[in-house]
Amino acid sequence: MEKLIVTAHMKTPFITGGGYMTLDALLAGILFDQLQDVEAAHSSIPIKCTNGLFHASAAIYETLTHTRAAFVANLRAEHSLDPDLFPKKRDGTIHRKIGRTKQEQFGAVLNSYDCKFVESIEWHAEGDSEKIMRVIESNFFLGKRRASGFGEVTHWTIESSELDGLTGYVDEPLRPIPVNRFTGDKASLKVDAAWRPAYWDPANRTTCYAPEPCE
Repeated sequence: MEKLIVTAHMKTPFITGGGYMTLDALLAGILFDQLQDVEAAHSSIPIKCTNGLFHASAAIYETLTHTRAAFVANLRAEHSLDPDLFPKKRDGTIHRKIGRTKQEQFGAVLNSYDCKFVESIEWHAEGDSEKIMRVIESNFFLGKRRASGFGEVTHWTIESSELDGLTGYVDEPLRPIPVNRFTGDKASLKVDAAWRPAYWDPANRTTCYAPEPCE
């Protein structure tokens, strides 16, 4: 295993889906699309893993400018979605709704996203550079709303790094690490976070030392 810095060189602004966007999560998502099996995808991630903790940092980037993008999702008036999922006004009615009466067949919900203009997105990791490149080289988009052209990657590069994907130059956490497993600076930020895949599983959440969010 080598200590590496993996870089996505960006063409268009990207929209984050929240969270830390760790490199192992990115690789797991691409591998799942290929293998269609969660366990096989996780076991195929070409990054060093110590008792479930992947040596792979969260995404690191510097935002040059911000903008907003809005999308309208059309729904039938009789849709089966939980109304509690929709934004509400102070009086409890659904916010930004169009056509929610029995007489109207369709409705629409407006979703707004924060778009970030960045030159590149980087990750530090300890892994197999050739296998990592084979997984990512055909992935040309990152983040949400990729079908709309957001988060386009022009190309990927992998170079040597001095960091292992867990802690930085001043012992700060580079990814969420459970408090009982963190050996770096104990004055770092502590949050409740998922620390291992599958990141959507509540069983994989605990109190962790974690990096400050990128701005």
